[in-house]
This record gives sequence, C-alpha cells and structure tokens, in this order.
Amino acid sequence: MTTLPGSLRRAAERSPDQAAFVAQKRVTTYAELCAAAARITAGLARLGVARGDRVALLLDGSAEYIAAYYGVLGAGAAVVPLSSDTRTRSLVYALSHCDAKAALLDAKNLQYLSGQAPELPSLRALIYRGEARVADAALRERGHFELTAYESLLAGEPAAVLPNDPNELASIVYTSGTTGKPKGVMLTHGNLAHNTQSIVEYLQLTASDRVAMVLPFHYAYGNSVLHTHLSVGATIVAAGSMTFPVQVLENIAAARCTGFPGVPSTFARLTSLAGVERHDLSCLRYVTQAGAAMTPALTEKLHALVPQARIFVMYGQTEASARLAYLPPDKLSEKLGSAGKAIPGVTLEVVGADGAPLPARATGEIVARGANIMRGYWRDPEQTAKVLRSNGLHTGDLGWLDEDGFLYIVGRESEMIKAGAHRISPREIEDVIEAIDGVRECAVVGVPDEQLGQAILAVVAPRDGHEIERQRLMRTCLEELPRYKLPAHVLAVPALPRTPAGKVARAELLELWRQSSSGTAPAAGGA
Repeated sequence: MTTLPGSLRRAAERSPDQAAFVAQKRVTTYAELCAAAARITAGLARLGVARGDRVALLLDGSAEYIAAYYGVLGAGAAVVPLSSDTRTRSLVYALSHCDAKAALLDAKNLQYLSGQAPELPSLRALIYRGEARVADAALRERGHFELTAYESLLAGEPAAVLPNDPNELASIVYTSGTTGKPKGVMLTHGNLAHNTQSIVEYLQLTASDRVAMVLPFHYAYGNSVLHTHLSVGATIVAAGSMTFPVQVLENIAAARCTGFPGVPSTFARLTSLAGVERHDLSCLRYVTQAGAAMTPALTEKLHALVPQARIFVMYGQTEASARLAYLPPDKLSEKLGSAGKAIPGVTLEVVGADGAPLPARATGEIVARGANIMRGYWRDPEQTAKVLRSNGLHTGDLGWLDEDGFLYIVGRESEMIKAGAHRISPREIEDVIEAIDGVRECAVVGVPDEQLGQAILAVVAPRDGHEIERQRLMRTCLEELPRYKLPAHVLAVPALPRTPAGKVARAELLELWRQSSSGTAPAAGGA
C-alpha cells in the first residue's frame, strides 16, 4: 500500500512542474510542494518532534498547510488539523487533549496561547506564519515554548521521509462537537490511503482534473478532497469563500475547474443566487456533495444549474476517514434521495436494536465495515467501545436499504424528535419545506413542550428577494405530511447557523427560538 507521503512523491516524480495548488496568482508545483514537505520534516526533527508525536496544524487553505501536513507525516508524527478560526478555550482543549508536541499556526493565533503554558505541559514548539507581535514574544521569554518562524523551518536541508506503517497513527481529527466536547478520531495511514484510493476510483480522477476548493482543509471532507487530488497529480484551486459566491463562480470559470465539492449550504446558496445562470460552469465535469443530507429538491436545482456535470451525492463520517457511500450519477433520478451504495472496500448494513440485519425498507442503525474505519477515539475507550463493535462501526445514523441495496438516510438517532408517542425524523419535514418555492434551506428540531415532551420547530431561510409565507408553508406541509409531523412553530432567519465544518448547528436553533419575541411565538408565528 502506498501511504499519502508516498503518493505525493510519486506525483512529483511524474510531473514535477504540474501545478499542485493555485491560490490567486501564486502557483505551487508538485516539485516545490514535495521539497517544502521534506524541509518541514527536517525542521520538525530539529525541534525535537519524533515518531508518534502529535503536531497541530492551523494554517487552513494554504500551500503552507499542505506542505506542513505531508511534512508532519514524513516525520512519523500524527497531524492534528484544527480550524484557524479559533479562540483560547477550544485551542487549549485540543492541544491539551492530544498532548501536542508542536503546533504550526498563523502568528495572529499566538495570542490565544499567552499564559497557557501550565495547561500545555507537552507543547514545546510553536511554528508561526507571519509577523509575531511584541506581545507574542513573551511566549518565548517565559522559556516554555520554542518560537520558530515558518520560513526558518524551510531554511535547512530536506530530510529523508520516514516510511509509514499502514497501522501507524497518521491523524487525530476532532469532531465538530455540536453536543458535548469534541472527540479525537484516530485515523491510521492505512485508513487514509484506503479511503483515498476508493474515492479516486469512483470519481475517476486524473492528473488533468482541477478542483475548485471552498471547503476548509481541516474538515474531514476537505481533507479527503486534498488527498485524493494530490494522489493523482491533479490541481487544487483555491476558489474563495462562499461568503462571496459570485467570486467563487468567477474563479471556477476563469480556472476552468473540472470539479467542485460542497456541502448542501454551498449549493443552496449558489442555486438561489440571482443571475447564477449567467456564469459559465460548463467546465465542470463532476460535482460532489457530502457533509449532510441534501434534499431531493436541492439536488434537482443543482442538476438544472450544471446539467453536464456528473453529480455525486455522498455519505460518510469522520470516523470512516470521510467516505462510506456514494450515489452513481446515472442513478440520480431513479434513486433520488438516496445516499447510494457502499464505496469500494466498504460494507454497509442496517441493523435493529439487537444488532441483527434488518430486511429491506426497515429503519435501523447504519453499521459500516472496511479498511477506512478509524482505530478509535483518542484516550476515550468508553466512547470507542460504544461505536466500534464486533460487527463494525455503529454510525449513530438511522436509515434503510431498498430492495436494490441503496441506502436512504433518515437522520441521526440523537436528532430524532420525540413528540408524544411518535419518533419523528427532521429529514422528512425538511425535504417537504425545502421543495417550496422561495425557500433556500430549512432545519427542523424539537423544542420543549409541556404536553408532548417535544414540539416541532422549523427554522427556515428564504431565498434572496423572497419572504416566508407561513400560510403557504403550513398548507404544503398539511398536504404532504401527517398531522403529527406538522411544525408547531416556524421561525424565519436570514441564514441557518452552522458549525465551522458547514453543518447545521442544531443546538443554536433552539437558542434562536428561545431568543425570539416570547419564546413561544417566533417571528413567523406558531401553528
């Protein structure tokens, strides 16, 4: 098996002058990227980083991030990718929890570590990009941390890359932590390599592909896009932020990107954008969607926007190195709403409470097996034992398989609404509401109710230039849903709150409802 560092070296040997990463006018070739990674490997060794150590990485969306990621792996250490949009509490928690030996980060984030030395006894080296302020120099003067400029890490001679064992820890990826504290998912070199190979196979990626990147690299989905495209010698194009969707569209067209990965909110934003059809997206060969379930209505809108592109609806988890299933584009219409079948090398089944496989169309928990399944949660044997059992990874997701073996996701067990005697999946209600013209996106959660235990709250974001018509929304729901699934409350918001990974922050939806006018009669009224 070829591990990730080996794949990068092979790509650099085949096409050293090929563009690996393009950000605005800066082009980083495969030869340059591979050389930078080897120098970082050497620089980390000089700072005392050894095989088995953990190195945090907060340089998101840059060539430096990519070089550092592969440089850490080359040193035999494990990468801990973290969001560069951080604060003291979250940063110190992650660094302390994984006992990071070093961290590579932007200079602006040094401020969050000032005075935190007692909480971080294992952290010895801080490698910063940019200009460190006088205040940040105090970190060095206290004698606990070794401060090193990123540029100086590259100044030495490159080092030979240490061979990686497939069973060796390659990365600890922290889950988004929408409930409770984030868990550190342990992924081995074999996990990442197997998942990368499977995705390359079904996407049919080649060195001629150019992928438009709007996802953060620290996010499991963005991480898989990075590794799959580098493994075949393709080009990654930094297409900008979805805060400025027009710029993203312009960058896709200008760079003639062949691929575009996104989460549902990415495509909800683009398909509702006024004048989107005026942008030339004919260059796109494929579009991939993951991160959360995409409603059939949004899938159809996306297909209408890029009819020539092959649309891959995908399903996965961080615990599976990212990917578990995909829907072949030629089945998109026939199996609309499905997450598809297992990717190469993965087995999926739906089981009941007793762990036994269920028949077709019976809803149960999705269980996965494959070489991409994590080793476990870092220093959390109790949670590891709950999800890694004898029959595979218990995902916590509910779904069912049709007679052809295609998977349909119902929702997460933790998100099910318990109203009276009913257990209700938010997904079914979201599908109905998002199909209403003028609705950009919707999220449904349960809110406290004295009589039922929980009542249904629908939080709805309109498309640009539209308003939420409550009567029409409720009429549509009444036509499509049984009465016990009707929203008791509807709250209109400009946009759904999201985690840094782009997933709906469901805990914040409840807080929005509480903060609305009276807590019982939200802005758009109650039913």
